Amino acid sequence: MASGAFPPVALTCGDPAGIGPEISLLARQRLGATLPFFWIGDPAHLPEGAAVRIISAPHEAIGAVAAGLPVLPHAFGAPAIPGRPSPENARGVVEVI
Repeated sequence: MASGAFPPVALTCGDPAGIGPEISLLARQRLGATLPFFWIGDPAHLPEGAAVRIISAPHEAIGAVAAGLPVLPHAFGAPAIPGRPSPENARGVVEVI
């Protein structure tokens, strides 16, 4: 990492039925590579067609942000239905924190 560069910031998904997935994509669009960050969550919970880059470790976010939202995958118990939290996903929400 270059001197003065920021390390990547972890952004957890929150409840996958909430607005976190959309807000994360908007943040990536606005920030670009100025502040490298990655999203921890299930890529299937992001809006269809979203530009994502799957990473396996946080440091990979630095080079991946130009290709899309860097995502460190984390599985959840149930599909996400916007606006309808599922008790089956509660454990996953706590785990990503």
